[in-house]
Amino acid sequence: MASADEPRGQQTPLEAQVVALRAQLDTLLDREAIRQLAVSYAHFARTRNIDALVALYSSDAVFDVAENMGTAPGPRSGPEAIRETLRVDLPRADPWPFLHQHFIEMLGPDRARGVLYFELRLGVEQLRVTHIGAYMDEYVKEQGVWKFQSRKLAATPLPAAAGG
Repeated sequence: MASADEPRGQQTPLEAQVVALRAQLDTLLDREAIRQLAVSYAHFARTRNIDALVALYSSDAVFDVAENMGTAPGPRSGPEAIRETLRVDLPRADPWPFLHQHFIEMLGPDRARGVLYFELRLGVEQLRVTHIGAYMDEYVKEQGVWKFQSRKLAATPLPAAAGG
């Protein structure tokens, strides 16, 4: 609050510091929500909760699958196309995703992009690591909640050990 001898409309140094701290806190909370979005995706993939997975995508989302993932490659646009891919592919693979580095670049208060590195083990392959890769993501805040607007999967298949 301005004192009687300070002009109205100008912030005091304390008020300016509070505003700056609030902006930093908002950015940290946004980054943490985006990290939790990725962790939730891995959890729901592991537990095969397709409805919860689809709910993590924005209303206009695109999910683009790499050619070497054992499914039809290319983009799926919209929640229903994404749901159908997950419905077919998750039970067949029994995924065990393990997340690693997550680079996040904030582009504004409601937009961000990132790269999430992972290794994938498949239950149908006795939990061996079958792929390493990355998701190239674009995030959007819809009604105050961070969601995937675009998810592009790039992965490298790893050969099975000789004799195994």
